[in-house]
Amino acid sequence: MTTGTDARQTFHAYLGQSRDAVRELFEKAFFERELDRLLTEAPGRRVLDLGCADGLLARLAGDRLERYVGVDVHPPESDAKLGFVAHDLSQGLGPVGDDPFDLYFASFGLASHLSPNDFERLCQDIAAHARPGSLVALEALGLFSLEWPGLWATEPGEDRVVTYRLAADTRVHPWAPGELREMFTRVGIEPVRAHDRSIQAGPKVGEGHYWPGLPAVREGMNALVAGSLDRVAELEAPLPPLPAHPAAEIHHELLARRRELLQRSRGRAPEDLARDIWALDPDTGEGYGHGLLAVGRVG
Repeated sequence: MTTGTDARQTFHAYLGQSRDAVRELFEKAFFERELDRLLTEAPGRRVLDLGCADGLLARLAGDRLERYVGVDVHPPESDAKLGFVAHDLSQGLGPVGDDPFDLYFASFGLASHLSPNDFERLCQDIAAHARPGSLVALEALGLFSLEWPGLWATEPGEDRVVTYRLAADTRVHPWAPGELREMFTRVGIEPVRAHDRSIQAGPKVGEGHYWPGLPAVREGMNALVAGSLDRVAELEAPLPPLPAHPAAEIHHELLARRRELLQRSRGRAPEDLARDIWALDPDTGEGYGHGLLAVGRVG
């Protein structure tokens, strides 16, 4: 699959793209809402941030955390409040100490940057390290995203691995929610729920690398957030032929709803229009989005 260094470079590139307004306005807000809910449900405020990059989770949580440890191949320096551990998660959980955490969290698709075997080993390590009642929230890339229809019918393994292009290329493995539930159950984590992130506007929609002919919805949304209507045609453009699959129905339905919204919203401010379009994403956890956040509780 990928080396830890490659995964870390890709994660930082993915998180830090300064021109991606969708990430700044909507996707970070998604994780902030999820973190708020998780901290309410967790038995305490001790958090392990897996693939922490620059410590976004700690910034989102602010002073609500009792203890924070971030794990990354090249993490920031620790300070009086935040602890960081240099470790490659493809080698397991790593030297995070013996004391369990209340929440084990991984954002921005980190689970898909590990091979299936390495990801399962990480889940096993988490289950062994945690205490009963600890929450586990790990995000993978969603298998049924509009970004890669050619993968929808694949089984877990090498046939599902694709090269993910960002500032640093790496190989990734998307997951279906049922597969994540099965993995959690195997290692002793009780599945609780799942959430899709970025169903309409995954960052690879329209790039042409994974499935030709998809409209550049992400670019259209970024233009709206920037106050421009110049790319609105991308938001109304038809989808190319897709494989016969339930996911295709979801994505066609979202296009129809988006077109209807655009037709009745002529004259609306571009950023407000972007918010309206983003709100069309259904509250599902079926793997239709770019991200698929799986939440479980250690038994």
